[in-house]
Amino acid sequence: MKKTILLIACATLASCATHLPTTEDKLELEGLNKKVAEAKSLGAERCAPAELAKAEVKALYAAHEIEEGGNYNMDEAQALIAEGLDAAQAAKTKCTAKKEKLTPVAKPKPNKPKAKAKPTVQPIRSYTNSEVIDLKGINFESNKATLTASSKETLDQAVLILKKRANIQVEVAAHTDSGGKASYNEYLSGLRANAVKDYLVSHGIEASRVTAKGYGEAYPIADNRTREGRAKNRRVELIVK
Repeated sequence: MKKTILLIACATLASCATHLPTTEDKLELEGLNKKVAEAKSLGAERCAPAELAKAEVKALYAAHEIEEGGNYNMDEAQALIAEGLDAAQAAKTKCTAKKEKLTPVAKPKPNKPKAKAKPTVQPIRSYTNSEVIDLKGINFESNKATLTASSKETLDQAVLILKKRANIQVEVAAHTDSGGKASYNEYLSGLRANAVKDYLVSHGIEASRVTAKGYGEAYPIADNRTREGRAKNRRVELIVK
């Protein structure tokens, strides 16, 4: 079954005593997920992307702790949930404040024929049936394979996950939007995939566990005709082998 895990950078917390997860812990995690959904419904992906990303990664990491069963770290999971709730609330507050500042003025619209509905591009992973870890937050300099400083936190978190899941091998899959020639986009995405692989290997991940491939513009997950869609299509993923 196709499975996408959104992965953003989050701080490593100190280890505490381990316990079995309780129903209350799971309810708290469910409450965090609801807060994240509420923030998204307010448009946080546009008006508070950093706060939303932090809330999402805290929820993801807390879920990972709770699902570990016997290795469950209660204090760490609770800290992650608390930080996630704060980030989700910050996103909601920020988006609400922006909406309150808007004072749209109604203008008469000329009669125009109704435009045909544009087709919606659904997220796909047709190139694999494996688990896909989306490294949301990795960016490169324009038209280059040089990682930006803002990518470090996400890459470091990817290193932690790979060290924790030491039994898996992954393919670094890089994608571009449809701007420019398809052949160049495939070439550029290949360079970017290898740049991410080199970072993982240089930070302690065995080279034998990581391969790299550039898919260019072949597999979009959003509409390339919009700026937002093109940004989503420029992405890096880890395909679990």
